[in-house]
Amino acid sequence: MSKNVVFPYVTFNRFIDESTIKKLCLFYDNIFISEGRFNIISDINTKEVTEENYSLHYEKAVWDFLKDNNVVKEYPYLKEKFDSSNEDVTELTTQLKSLFEKERSKKNWPKTPTEEQLKEMKEEYFNHFFLSHDISIRLDSIHLNKLDNTSEFYPVLRTADTLKSDTKKEQIIQFILNDIPEPDYNTSWDHIIEYRSDESVRNKYLALMNWVNKAANSNLRLSELKDEYDFLYSDYMQQFKLHKMKYNNSKLEVILSSTINFIANISTGNYVSSLKDLFQFNIKNATLLQEESKIPGKEIAYIYHTKMKFGK
Repeated sequence: MSKNVVFPYVTFNRFIDESTIKKLCLFYDNIFISEGRFNIISDINTKEVTEENYSLHYEKAVWDFLKDNNVVKEYPYLKEKFDSSNEDVTELTTQLKSLFEKERSKKNWPKTPTEEQLKEMKEEYFNHFFLSHDISIRLDSIHLNKLDNTSEFYPVLRTADTLKSDTKKEQIIQFILNDIPEPDYNTSWDHIIEYRSDESVRNKYLALMNWVNKAANSNLRLSELKDEYDFLYSDYMQQFKLHKMKYNNSKLEVILSSTINFIANISTGNYVSSLKDLFQFNIKNATLLQEESKIPGKEIAYIYHTKMKFGK
């Protein structure tokens, strides 16, 4: 079952969400964004690149690249998201209506506000802006989960008021997501896509998701699952370091032995033995790699290797 995130994309005067999106790419299968949120940059390619709109051109290029690589997916406006007997939907819809009513009845600010009043106005505006977007994203996530029983959709929220995690799985995913490194600004998107596409990395990711599913269905409390996660991570880290030392030493030994035998056999015309030496090298190399899959704590190996790859 794929794990997807529903992202409340908003266009600012610069691409402030890029690092966050890179991090989300390392944890979720896909990033879902409402198609209407791309309206501002949809026709930017028809405009000449200037210093003022350079960021929008760059954003458009990034989103197009991620769409082409099947990382970002668009979904239409979900008007049906309000039609439900679901308690969460009812509560969120009520919150959204309350916000709009509050906006209409907000106090009148002076035409020439003081610096303190101006600061308060900005805080009120952005709180209302992001809170309404977060509620909408939560409604979208609930409806997308309803439409697709083979996938899971989790909202990305910008305000503390909507950071509500009811299920154990959501809470598990949150503390694991906190452990995912945020790639450096200079980390290229090609590098991230290449990492996601690696078969070995993908297998480690699936093992992690399998652990998440089992942990969510267990009788353990969240604190106990966090302890188990920390233990698995620590155990894997130590065992992998030992395995890496063994792997490097064994590989060096195999290379030296095989090379010496290969040269000796070639010089005497013993080509069959030379081929056997090369074949033996491949077998030993494969055996060492196979041992890695048996290291204790392999369930969270994806986190360890992602940290090693993208951690600062």
